Amino acid sequence: MTIEEALNILDTVFQDIQLNDTQESVFRQSWAGLTYQEIAQELNFATEYIRAVGAQLWNSLSDVFGERVTKQNVRSVLERWARHNLGI
Repeated sequence: MTIEEALNILDTVFQDIQLNDTQESVFRQSWAGLTYQEIAQELNFATEYIRAVGAQLWNSLSDVFGERVTKQNVRSVLERWARHNLGI
């Protein structure tokens, strides 16, 4: 699954809610395997702030998908959702 496909799934499941620029950047760079420290350096933010943005994002995704979503399992959660809901 590509990052664009993953973002399309988020658009589908969040419906009226859109990720802000920082949330999307954290999602994209987490998807690519970067650490919070690397993401913070890339975006020129404090690591603690990026970690908080990530935590809020994973909590929101957990609520929507009905299972615990973390930085480490987000890819597998979205791929599983796509298989069950889109037949991918």
